[in-house]
Amino acid sequence: MISISTTTPKTVSNVFFEESPKSKLRDFPSRISRTACLDGTCHINFAEAEDDSDRILDIRAQLTEDQADDLQSIFEAETYVNLSCRIGLFYGVIKTPKISNGDLRMKFLVKEKIV
Repeated sequence: MISISTTTPKTVSNVFFEESPKSKLRDFPSRISRTACLDGTCHINFAEAEDDSDRILDIRAQLTEDQADDLQSIFEAETYVNLSCRIGLFYGVIKTPKISNGDLRMKFLVKEKIV
């Protein structure tokens, strides 16, 4: 179950839906960069600890028309939202929600993990 809610009271302030098994909620990217050197070698730089703010939640779901309308209202009215799911509560932004015939594909960029 996923809940997306606004950070301030609104007419439409939350939407609930079940994520599909194709959702990717447990991907953990790492901060790694590689720079080519003039001598033909490379330098690899990495951070010791991964941060929740590196995460992108890839969410897939089947929405009703009312759920799709509520999600669109939240997306258009809010910059930052709260997203609650089985792995925690996150504060961040919705990026590129795509809804076609009730099929939702959406990226959520995590700013911070709340719980």
